Amino acid sequence: MTPVSHAAPLRADCIADSAGGLTFDVTAAGATETAHLVLRHREGREEVTLPLTPATKGRLRAALPSSVALPEGHWDAYARVTDEEPHRLAPGAMKVDSLASRVPYETRQGNLSVECRLAATPSTGAELCRSVAPPRGATSHNGPALALEPVPPSY
Repeated sequence: MTPVSHAAPLRADCIADSAGGLTFDVTAAGATETAHLVLRHREGREEVTLPLTPATKGRLRAALPSSVALPEGHWDAYARVTDEEPHRLAPGAMKVDSLASRVPYETRQGNLSVECRLAATPSTGAELCRSVAPPRGATSHNGPALALEPVPPSY
């Protein structure tokens, strides 16, 4: 088995779907059978470890299903392809659904991280608003006043 060189950072392509699932494809030639993708919560001590399995030659894949709960916040992505400490992943190509609640992104330092957020739907407590006519005679210094009122979840 060829040892993995850490001279160049390992790169991961990501797909984020609207259901909350994430797929990571890591370029890692010569990786061992014990390779893992590690997500570490930036503000806490939580860690999620996913197995990296062979996908194609020189590529390993990890899948984070939507059924795995991740608290809100930012998660830093690492790869452990040998028995050493995990190394930060660099971002590759990213395909992100516009409704994804887990969004991979490149940090200012050039590393891969994932932002987890609650989906903004009326069932999660987020309210939509619509413009309604203000009371008669109401104005603001910029012209006629507009009022916002919550839209019922059935709207």
